[in-house]
Amino acid sequence: MKSKSKVLVAYYSRTGHTERAAKDLSIALNADIEKITDKTNRKGILGYIFGGRDALTKRKTGIEKFIHNPIHYSLIIIGTPIWRGNITPAVRTYIGKVKQDIKNYAFFITSGNTDSEKIINPITEIIHKKPIAHAGFNSGEQLNKEIYNKKLAAFVNDIKKQLK
Repeated sequence: MKSKSKVLVAYYSRTGHTERAAKDLSIALNADIEKITDKTNRKGILGYIFGGRDALTKRKTGIEKFIHNPIHYSLIIIGTPIWRGNITPAVRTYIGKVKQDIKNYAFFITSGNTDSEKIINPITEIIHKKPIAHAGFNSGEQLNKEIYNKKLAAFVNDIKKQLK
């Protein structure tokens, strides 16, 4: 599916925190949005435990077919929660499938307290290039509307500078 937007926000969200940020970014950047759907059931306590194990061991997972083809976008923004200090299996799988089509990318994370700087290397190892921007939203920041909106606006501004 070809789009008029030159930006795609692709994200995985188990609890809705990453989805919130993805939707807000999509609106702020007039970007298309792609929800990455894990075929493995990650609901409940067992989903949490096994998801953390799979993230820690850098496992991939089955994901549903996606709608938007990354080759049609000049920028892909990837959103992922952080599980056990790593990106989720669904995002790891998505990146593995589309990395050859990614011209430029940015990423954001949602977490309890992980700094987005810690995730640059794991993502760069898969994509083989550095992101143009990155941001992290921890749970406390997402609960504080003022802080969240300020960080989101800064991330959007960083991206817009790079797109000029």
